[in-house]
Order: sequence, then structure tokens, then C-alpha cells
Amino acid sequence: MHSDGYYQLQQQPDGLVAGSLDLNAPCDVVKAVYDVCFDAVIRIVLQSDDHSEMQNATECLAAFVSGGRQEVLTWSGDSGFTMRSLLDAASRLLDPELESSGSLFVGSYILQLILNLPSQMSLHIRDLVAALVRRMQSAQIVGLRSSLLLIFARLVHMSVPNVEQFIDLLTSIPAEGYDNSFAYVMSEWTKQQGEIQGAYQIKVTTSALALLLSTRHAEFAKINVQGHLIKFAGGITTRSKAKLAPDQWTMVPLPTKILALLADALIEIREQDLADDDEDSDWEEVQAGDVEMDKDLLHSLCAASSGRPTYEHLEAMEKVYNKHFKDHEDDYEDDQLSVADPLSQINLADYVGDFLKNFCQSDRQLFENLCQVL
Repeated sequence: MHSDGYYQLQQQPDGLVAGSLDLNAPCDVVKAVYDVCFDAVIRIVLQSDDHSEMQNATECLAAFVSGGRQEVLTWSGDSGFTMRSLLDAASRLLDPELESSGSLFVGSYILQLILNLPSQMSLHIRDLVAALVRRMQSAQIVGLRSSLLLIFARLVHMSVPNVEQFIDLLTSIPAEGYDNSFAYVMSEWTKQQGEIQGAYQIKVTTSALALLLSTRHAEFAKINVQGHLIKFAGGITTRSKAKLAPDQWTMVPLPTKILALLADALIEIREQDLADDDEDSDWEEVQAGDVEMDKDLLHSLCAASSGRPTYEHLEAMEKVYNKHFKDHEDDYEDDQLSVADPLSQINLADYVGDFLKNFCQSDRQLFENLCQVL
């Protein structure tokens, strides 16, 4: 039956594999498709050189795991075989020698594995992290790197309350050109964070940065990351000038960069509100007292006397954030992958605002030192 299924899949128009399933499909529908073509889909991932086929098959595997959850391991009658097949597929998709296009949807697939089969995946966490780093370092597509950063962010959340141990794991794994995998991942993450799209993706990655910073891990002091672009006076930059003098960036301590990214997240929510039609009366009251978007945001968190307005700001920002992303969630295909993840319910403005207040209160001197560097 499975070989026939593979033959039938090979004869179908492009997109059938991905179109066969929706991540919200009922479990019995998912199982019916699984029974017909699971082995065939695995074979495509392991053997095909057609990137479109591989992308469709990867999406199909993600749908199997999302729809079946733990039950997917029992559907074949051999849970060990099914798990090995899923891991083999992940291994091929994370192969650093594979062209990036073939691996394009591996992030969505790995996300479903760690969300729905956490106990099984925990046995392979070190190998998974090492493979993710290798795939990231060889990736030629920015979107692929961003999708793998989401996996690291989700693993940070899954490591709570032992985030320090997850950092220790990363520091114990080598990464080409860097002291260790933690240094590489944070260097890449802090560069990419501002480009990450999707309500779910932004929530998970931003809140994970806060969790990492909250550990005050000793490794943070050893890492400097890309800060901001250095602008030189001297007129328009032509292509020939750009080749001779590529962009230069400042380097800043990792904790400072993370704090800046968290502040940017709050500022962006305020900017989004100003672009709206002033429908939110709560925010209008806050805006009337402070029309400047980005000044004194962090310092107001430090000042005891400004505790009350800070809470009002955060409450208004939370409402704006929720409104904005509810309006735009359907714009991002990957957001459907967050269906089974409780982190999709995070109120980001509230989460980040509470973190910054707590961080300031627990280590005011460190917080103020970091603010001064910004």
C-alpha cells in the first residue's frame, strides 16, 4: 500500500502533499492521510532532490505531528519505527550540505516535533541543537535562519526554570568561527530579531530574550554583538564606494543589545498605535501627556515616582499590540503552526514591561549601567 501511495504521490500535481492536510484538520482526517502516504512522504524527504517536493513533504510531516500529537507514534503499530522515521527526516533536512531551499520549512517541522513529542525529543536535545547550529551556519536564505532561531527561542521557554542549563548546553557545543554555539546563536539572533515576522514568532523570540537576560549568566559578559550602523559623513554612497567600504557596525555587550531589543519592542507598539486612527481612548489619554515615542521609556521604569504612568503606558501598549496583531495574524502562514502552543496567548507588551520592571527592581545598578550604554 505504501509503495503504491508513493507512486500516486509522484504522479500528482505539485502542491498535493501540502494541500492534503491542514494543521487544524480533525485527527481522524490526519490519520486517514497518514495511513495512505506516511512512508511515501518520508521517502520523499530522504531521497528527493526536488526542492518543491521536499518543501511539500516537510509541511505534510509537520501536519501529521501537529494533528496526531503523541498518537501519531501508534498509528503504524510500531512507535519506534515511526519516531526513527521522523528523526531521519529531521536529520536530512538539517544536513548543512543540503541546499537551503530544500530545508526551507524544516523550522516548522521541528517546532511541531518539540511541541507535540517533547519527551521523545528531549532524548536528542544535544544532537538537535548541534544540527540546528550547523544548518544555520550554512543557510543561504535569511528566512531559514529566522525559522531556526524560533526553535532556539522555543527551547529556551521549554528549559524554564533551568534556562541557565540550556545556556550551558549551548556553550558546550562548538560553532565554526565562534567560541561556542551560544556566542554564534546570540550573534545571529540579535542581528535578525528586528526582521522576524509573524505575531507568534515575535512573541516567542522576544519573550525568550527576556528569559535569557534574566539569568545574568556569566557567559553574557564574554560576548559582544552587532550594535548599530556607523554612518559616515561624505555624501551619497555609490555602489563602488560601498564595495570599497562595506557597512561598519558598532559592537556592544550582549546584555545591552538584548535590553535595546526589548525596549524597541515596546516602542514599536507605541508607533503602531500612532499610525492607527486614534480609536483607543485609553491610549489617547497616555498620548496626550507624552507625544514623544521613544524618550525616557527605560528611565521611567527606573524612576520610582513614575511607577503609575509606566503601568498606564504598558496597559495601553498591550491593548494596541493585541489589536494590531489580531488584525494581521492571518497575513502570516506560519502563525497556523502556533495553534497548539500556549505561548501564542502571550500579551507581549505586558510580558516585556513586567520583565523590565522586575529586572530594574532586582538589580537596579546593572539595569542603569545597561541603560547608560544604550
